[in-house]
Amino acid sequence: MSKYSQDVIRMLYMHQSEYISGQYIANQLNISRAAVKKVIDQLKKDGCKIESINHKGHQLNELPDSWYNGIVSYILKNSQLASEIKVFKSVESTQIIAKQELVDNNKSMIILSDEQTKGRGRFNRNWASSKGKGLWMSLVLRPNVPFSMIPKFNLFVALGIRDAIQSFTNDKVEIKWPNDIYIADKKVCGFLTEMIANYDSIDAIICGIGINLNHSDSDFSDDIKQRATSIRLHSNNKINRYSFLKKLISSIEKRYSQFLTKPFTEIRNEYIEASNIWQRQLRFTENDKQFIGEAIDIDNDGFLIVRDENNDVRRLISADIDI
Repeated sequence: MSKYSQDVIRMLYMHQSEYISGQYIANQLNISRAAVKKVIDQLKKDGCKIESINHKGHQLNELPDSWYNGIVSYILKNSQLASEIKVFKSVESTQIIAKQELVDNNKSMIILSDEQTKGRGRFNRNWASSKGKGLWMSLVLRPNVPFSMIPKFNLFVALGIRDAIQSFTNDKVEIKWPNDIYIADKKVCGFLTEMIANYDSIDAIICGIGINLNHSDSDFSDDIKQRATSIRLHSNNKINRYSFLKKLISSIEKRYSQFLTKPFTEIRNEYIEASNIWQRQLRFTENDKQFIGEAIDIDNDGFLIVRDENNDVRRLISADIDI
């Protein structure tokens, strides 16, 4: 792909409501009109629906289901969440890329890929990350906070993701403690948080996020279709990935700021109300041991309070929950 492709697609995206001439693009980028035509022809081959009319110019009508760094950088230009943005067509895992990018790098980052071939969720479970259907992303954040605050990080970010998804569907979006997002008792999003630290401080938090955006029922394998859903299945229209990404980053940014400046007690009631684990028998797995119980509260430190089948009360910091 031409080195000017990202600049051209960004300019077309910025001017979607109008036609812009090849000469205007050429002047802005200090290249020839022939070079502009070559780039636009290639973008069309890649799946961009661009209408080109003589003496009028070019207009972007529709984008393919892929990420363009030029557009991502443009829509997130005012975000304070990350100072670097990296976009890939296909990776084994955005978490792996994030860890590699941490070497000799002290910046915060957003890493996006159209596809993951070896995506992983919590407890090292496989996360199907099909090309073009979802949002597969890792955030590298640099909070200057004590180790004791890290368990609460997931709770704040879960609310941010819930907020973003809720704005794209009329159906209620809920959280399964601590950090799975559900619609109608089916999982639409999961995220994995990994901490990079030395003996006395946190160097980085890597938050891997997988969200099913535009999957249909047939996109899910038989073994997960009863447990998985997508935002599209609960929306009247196909989800615009760029609009969703902008909302997601904005929502996470808001909750991340709360995490850095406010105690969990500030959002505790909101988190409890958003949770889908109440008044039901649940199977908990903690340290490879299973038990049946009922969630009865979340305390001021973000721990889940559970009454098990023996009527004993347990305080959990992390567990796998089957609903």
